[in-house]
Amino acid sequence: MKYGIDYRYLKKGATKAVDNTSMARPVDVEIDEAQFALIPNVGDYVDLPGENDFRNIPCRGKVLRRLFQYKLGYCYVQILVQEIDEDWSSLWG
Repeated sequence: MKYGIDYRYLKKGATKAVDNTSMARPVDVEIDEAQFALIPNVGDYVDLPGENDFRNIPCRGKVLRRLFQYKLGYCYVQILVQEIDEDWSSLWG
């Protein structure tokens, strides 16, 4: 089974998440059964820098929820990351 992992970013106070993908690159990470990738759990902290192209949307915060959609041998995973107020340096203590 192939997996496509798509991170979405929800800024504080926003009602709609920002998606940094495009038709040319519909997911942030794609893996197949021979590869390995960690998928963060709800409550985990994520820090993904932006890229040097039109997808330059950094994704830094706490995982709010995940959605797994299965279709014809493909699992599409949406991970919603919410902006947080916490000081990142205090998280690592």
